Amino acid sequence: MKRALAFAAAAALAGVLVWKLWPQRAPQSPVPQAPTADAEVPTRGAERREVVPSAPAANVRRATAQAPPSSPWAELNNEAVAALERGELERAVELFEQCHAGASDERVFARNLAEALARLAVRDHELERPCKRCVELLERAVQLAPERSDLAQLLERWRKELATESEFHRVQSTHFELAYEVWREGLVDQSADLLAALELHYVELARIFDVRPGERARIPVSLYRPAEFANITGLAEWAGASYDGVIRAPVAEERALGATFDELLRHELIHAFVREAGGRDVPGWLNEGLAQWLQRAPAEDLRRARSALRGQPWIELSSLRGSLTSLPDTATVTRAYAQSLAFCAYLDEQHGRGVLLALVAGCKRGESVDATFQSWTRLRLAEAEALFRAGL
Repeated sequence: MKRALAFAAAAALAGVLVWKLWPQRAPQSPVPQAPTADAEVPTRGAERREVVPSAPAANVRRATAQAPPSSPWAELNNEAVAALERGELERAVELFEQCHAGASDERVFARNLAEALARLAVRDHELERPCKRCVELLERAVQLAPERSDLAQLLERWRKELATESEFHRVQSTHFELAYEVWREGLVDQSADLLAALELHYVELARIFDVRPGERARIPVSLYRPAEFANITGLAEWAGASYDGVIRAPVAEERALGATFDELLRHELIHAFVREAGGRDVPGWLNEGLAQWLQRAPAEDLRRARSALRGQPWIELSSLRGSLTSLPDTATVTRAYAQSLAFCAYLDEQHGRGVLLALVAGCKRGESVDATFQSWTRLRLAEAEALFRAGL
């Protein structure tokens, strides 16, 4: 029986994504996401400006408190904010360090430095694993902004990852880096086949999404003993897999890495493509709906989803923008996954896959899915939602 895994996103970070569906899914406790930079472009001026976390992405915005017009630190802070938003993270850290050193009692500067350090840590963590330096950067960020529970949660997870994976064996293919305990002979014997299967999925999904994650840095795939998986992700040991920038999966000693496991990894890889194509703000219903709909053979899952939805309360799409497993109970989470799959399949059938992919791409440009859908179909998304519900 296919098992579900849980996912939750914390305020400023991007997240673990879920597999597989109904009727066994149970929500789990939140797992933090990686900080992202989705912010307004700062303008020059003498006022203080603060990097302010918001859900689901970190923002840069104008601070309400004003610094004296003659303050050299306010001007330098603005320069650092601009560097941060251009992606010049080392430069931003350098400038924020000067601001913080010059006015150590100014909380705006401490919080901005913490955000820059966190973004630098996340960027480098995606390039190098395990990354001791990334843990050290995040430790400093937590010291500077102890109120940032999202950073503290991420730090705890990275520490566990570092302790677990420090001696993992790593094997690379063109787009993936597979990590596991070298003394697990079953994984050693199957690693080449697993990477070959992932590369085949990659070719197909790159054609569908027209993006190529793993070009700058290989997509990490980590295989754990079930207890290790639970310790690092906070998910149940029986969970199927997760994606939080790393594809993570528990593999029991007796488990064969066959077709079911291959399908599970494909699901998580789809999440990696969605993130590459749409950024970290793709609504949960669209993200999970696509990850289910783009499986090799989704017909049976779709049939079960539609059957499960008949006669059940409808969850408005506006309530399914974030983590689906953050919903209040198992029954609601179950409906949310079924609804996401069924509605994405409906949009594909009625309007074409290009519309679904356009909704994802629009998120990366900061456009709402509602606006993108209407621009492509001349129909409001709420109208399509109502038509879908009427046809169940």
